[in-house]
Amino acid sequence: MTRVTPATLNSGVMAGLQSSLSRLQQTQEQLSSGRRLSRPSDSPVDTVAAMQLRAERKQSDQLARNIDDGMAWLNTSDQALSQTNTVLTRIRSLVLAGSNSTNGPDERRAMATEVDQLREAVLGMANTQYLGRPVFAGTQDTATAFDPATGAYSGNTATVKRTVSPDSGSGTLAVSVTGDQAFTTLLHDPSAAGGAGVLERISNALRSGDPTAMDAALDDLDTASEALRSTQTTVGARTNRLLTVQANGEVRSDAVAAKLASVEGIDLAKTITDLTLQQTAYQAALGAAAKVVQPSLMDFLR
Repeated sequence: MTRVTPATLNSGVMAGLQSSLSRLQQTQEQLSSGRRLSRPSDSPVDTVAAMQLRAERKQSDQLARNIDDGMAWLNTSDQALSQTNTVLTRIRSLVLAGSNSTNGPDERRAMATEVDQLREAVLGMANTQYLGRPVFAGTQDTATAFDPATGAYSGNTATVKRTVSPDSGSGTLAVSVTGDQAFTTLLHDPSAAGGAGVLERISNALRSGDPTAMDAALDDLDTASEALRSTQTTVGARTNRLLTVQANGEVRSDAVAAKLASVEGIDLAKTITDLTLQQTAYQAALGAAAKVVQPSLMDFLR
């Protein structure tokens, strides 16, 4: 028969109280943080799952930032192209008015002056920037997409791309269009005398009053305008695709967040019930310990 000494009894009671207090403290910590996992030892299996889910959520957050950046590139391009299209419509009306014999040299010179101003506006829109980078220069490291003096294209034919989904095959999307595709020969035409672009040729034709030159310039303007509208259609299609990818990404991100909450989070009602039971049990254990652990002679001598 094992002999139970007061010291052994006291030690067992204190160990039981410490264990009960530890469980109570852990439950209070879970309730205050809202998380069931505070350290890997709480549940190694769930900790591994939580780490994987957190990595997936981090990837989803980065893809969302890439999508937002891509949308900004495309929206900036679309706005510049829309404004340019409006300007070209005005220039076309000036060419038609200049071809009308009712307008004399003074009127045509005034029209040519307006075309010159509109060309500068088109040049400014062709050099539109986003975060300090010209959106129509491709991937070329240059201050402007088109030379401010000559109107020659300074960029390259490569497009800016962003990774917008985890799909290795189709997860990368071009978020820019190049200036040579969008503005073609509007500002500079290597095949023309002196490299004069369509808008410059229109201005010269209006000043000279040459109807043949105006007709030829009008045809070139229509061709360039069609290329610009086609480019704008491409921008719109890429924007729609990005919106679809963005919606799918938000659904995927919400699913990951819900799964992570189920792995790491607590059942609030159950945790509150457990805390109440553990508090009651601890208080009862304290009462029992006070009766079991009686004062010894040494306690009185102190």
